[in-house]
Amino acid sequence: MNKYFFLAACVLFAPLVSPAQDVGTAADVSSFSLQLSYEHLSRDFSLAGARQEIGRDIYKATVGFRPTDYVYLYGFFGSSDFPNSYIQDGRHLYYGAGLKYMMVGEVDITEQDGRDINVRGGIGLDFQVARLQSSKNEEYEKFGLTKYQGSLDFGLRIFQFAGYFGFKFSKISGTFQPLVLDREIEAKGKGLFSMMLGFNWHLSRHLALVSEFSFFTESSWALGLRLDL
Repeated sequence: MNKYFFLAACVLFAPLVSPAQDVGTAADVSSFSLQLSYEHLSRDFSLAGARQEIGRDIYKATVGFRPTDYVYLYGFFGSSDFPNSYIQDGRHLYYGAGLKYMMVGEVDITEQDGRDINVRGGIGLDFQVARLQSSKNEEYEKFGLTKYQGSLDFGLRIFQFAGYFGFKFSKISGTFQPLVLDREIEAKGKGLFSMMLGFNWHLSRHLALVSEFSFFTESSWALGLRLDL
């Protein structure tokens, strides 16, 4: 799937689905959201003892639900590649779930002309588990890669703009066996700590343009739309 075609489709079908990153500021979390996102990330891996940089293109749909003021639950499902020196082709199922604990404070200000201004600030703590596995891929006899992540972010929303900054610790490990080899390859992500920076611009009451960047261990950027219900 061409990523430019995917982003164009996001804009055309925004009333039905919407994209966003998994880890977002507690100051900009809705009661229920539908998401569709594209993300490109790169990270160093140890493959059978050799260090390699792996770049991945991820497409996924995410559903989020806020049962209480303090808890946000989400799950996602999509596809991702994992190009490396042992095999260059193939996409895999990518799915996972997360739980976010958050504390949000807000202030309502009424101007002289009667307009209401809402300012919200928040702190969020996120726990996530993700899985990458083979999906009828003829290049691999089997493939399994699991990610464990915990993160903390601080955010502020003023008018139609929400921004946040935070950090995350993530561990990735698994095994795969290309059909051309008679042995398994062990894959381990190098490093744990990354920082992230995100921006959400609300185009309307229910629709927001979102973007997120991360640095250090995991270098990534994400772009899309989000539909809040």
